[in-house]
Amino acid sequence: MSMTLQEDQLNDLDRAILDYLRANERATPTLLMLELQDNGVETGVRQYVNSRLSRLAEHGHIRNVRDTGVYEFASDPRQSD
Repeated sequence: MSMTLQEDQLNDLDRAILDYLRANERATPTLLMLELQDNGVETGVRQYVNSRLSRLAEHGHIRNVRDTGVYEFASDPRQSD
């Protein structure tokens, strides 16, 4: 299922994840959660962050680097081509 998401299908956490990965290249779910929380973003538990990462990866907006659990930015559904 590689169809990209539309901007209105993103929640606030999705947007924060995309912004963080665009600026910082790579992160694990735990690092991402801690960094976002330090910046005042409500993330919920790590499992929720992980589910949002999986969803963004399913749609091709981020990549799980070599299936290591380290994610990197790929594309932003908020920007049109």
